[in-house]
Amino acid sequence: MSPLLQTAVVLAIVLACGVSVLRRLAPRAAWQAQARLSFFLERPGRPAWLRRLGLALRPPMQATASACGTGGCNTCNGCK
Repeated sequence: MSPLLQTAVVLAIVLACGVSVLRRLAPRAAWQAQARLSFFLERPGRPAWLRRLGLALRPPMQATASACGTGGCNTCNGCK
């Protein structure tokens, strides 16, 4: 394997691990960064392939935070 290809593979692995850690430790910051990148790529005047990429990267809308016991979350089952 050439040194350039090996460096690219290692860089891709480190980047993927970094994104995974960011999503786990700072989900709101990761969501905001993904949304900013998506909206940056979706601007009018960009090539169609960049707008499609931005649309594919668009994060799902965040659910509003609900307090335990309101019946709105149901994700951790901590209320039961």
